[in-house]
Amino acid sequence: MPKLLAVLIPVALFVGSFTSARAEPTPSKAPARIEVRVTKKGFEPDNITVPARTPITLVFLRTTEATCTKSVVLALDGDKKIERELPLDKPVEIAVTFPRSGRLGYACSMNMTKGTIIVQ
Repeated sequence: MPKLLAVLIPVALFVGSFTSARAEPTPSKAPARIEVRVTKKGFEPDNITVPARTPITLVFLRTTEATCTKSVVLALDGDKKIERELPLDKPVEIAVTFPRSGRLGYACSMNMTKGTIIVQ
């Protein structure tokens, strides 16, 4: 009997290592990244569609000196806004989650160059 146990225990442990449920960490879903370039033409793209209640990272990249768009103002609900400087050739990330559907805007600080965010 002891010989039988000596054989069965390692076999059971070996088989159990394949069938046991392992608690592996679930990889967290990274926020969607949307790149917006600032060119001589303005914001590209100038219309973005994003899902509501989902983390989004907007990445603004100014690629030209020939523009008045040296900063971006992102309008949020009510009077809230986010404003960031846009240094030449350096990506600027804005992490945001829009709580409900609707239309929001982004623009240069003089409100001459504009874009729209459609939240669905």
